[in-house]
Amino acid sequence: MVKGLYTAYTGMVNEQRRMDIETNNLANANSTGFKEERSVSQSFRDLLGLKIKDYSDAPWTARRLGLINPGVKLAGSYTNFEQGDLESTGNDFDLALNNGIPTTDSDSVNDNMGAGGNAFFATSFATGDPDVGALIKYTRDGNFTLDQDGYLVTTEGNNVLDVNNNPIQVDPLRDTTIFQDGRIVQDGNVVGTIQVARFDNPQFLQRYQDNSFIIGDSPAQVVSTTAAEANATVNQGFLERSNISVVDEMVNIIAIQRNYETNSKAMQSEDDTLDIAVNQLGKL
Repeated sequence: MVKGLYTAYTGMVNEQRRMDIETNNLANANSTGFKEERSVSQSFRDLLGLKIKDYSDAPWTARRLGLINPGVKLAGSYTNFEQGDLESTGNDFDLALNNGIPTTDSDSVNDNMGAGGNAFFATSFATGDPDVGALIKYTRDGNFTLDQDGYLVTTEGNNVLDVNNNPIQVDPLRDTTIFQDGRIVQDGNVVGTIQVARFDNPQFLQRYQDNSFIIGDSPAQVVSTTAAEANATVNQGFLERSNISVVDEMVNIIAIQRNYETNSKAMQSEDDTLDIAVNQLGKL
């Protein structure tokens, strides 16, 4: 019976952790370029149950009771890099990566989306830790703007990097055209090329502050830094929506709540049975 309490407990803990992931997805449904996180659960290893010191058999002979599973646990989580819909904004420095056919029409962009999103903008980030220094963050959020010095920056003020990992600076007083291969042109001159990073396996990337990723200690490697090599296009005047389906997330949350309640009732039943065995049967 105590094993039953523990098994139900592991189920409740697992569902709580799954709920944390689902609610974070739902909270970021309107975050530009956000990628859905999904959880994977697995059972603990089955154990061989033995009945020991049972004098109905030969003394000290352990008798097999069969396999017992002690519960379930969260094995981990992974990121769904499927591309989100692209939304036209008309702003010169709103950029979206599209892993499909080059186009300037918003409906055509969405119709031609690729299933994957293995292409990222690269941005610098000062950690404030002298031992770590600056990091490169990778994101699908292309909600960029210019700072007072003409540097292309994110909403957090981080520099957007070119193909050589240098900050991109333009003249804020001149018209800017950004081509789908990432070239930034002013007055007919190329002033920079936006880095579009592609990885050998993006699943190894580590989430950093929800909407971006870092390499960190993972084995992920950058295999290209241009839009052409990443099989992607840079679309000026567009932003990529999150790939979150609000309906799916709500359905998952309801299912998690029901699973949690089921484990809670199982724990209560085990507790009531244990109470009867100790406080009532024990008196006989």
